[in-house]
Amino acid sequence: MAVTSVIVGLVVSGCGNSDDGEKESKPSGGATSAARQSPSSSPSAQRTIIERSAGSWKSIVAAKSDDALATLTIADGEVTAKGPKLDCTGTLKPGQEDGADAPSLTLSCEGGSDGGRGRGTVQMKGDDALAINWDGPEGGFGGPIDSFRRAS
Repeated sequence: MAVTSVIVGLVVSGCGNSDDGEKESKPSGGATSAARQSPSSSPSAQRTIIERSAGSWKSIVAAKSDDALATLTIADGEVTAKGPKLDCTGTLKPGQEDGADAPSLTLSCEGGSDGGRGRGTVQMKGDDALAINWDGPEGGFGGPIDSFRRAS
């Protein structure tokens, strides 16, 4: 057991010598800085979902029912959402879920019907895909999930 730990320690630390007795060379400065740069240092990872979600969005699903959302517009945390029979406004507020950025969207629609939405959590994949996982009615099993692509 102790021998295995020593071997693992040497492999992990990369003892610094190659098989021919010469010291291994370290990557050049350019490779070192590229290796240090992680995916989390990309521009979209540094901005919050609220910042990245600003703009116009179009549903990836054709509106098949009166309570579907077709478009979504987000500006400064204010939201407007429209569908065949829905005309809604709401606010996007910062939030966390499992340690990750997960803002909440509270929506209210004219005429009282919101299609089972009300409050949801906004998630993004990159800067061009947005999804809202709606909580649904209280005591229920959850609400709809709306998925959008950035409108051109």
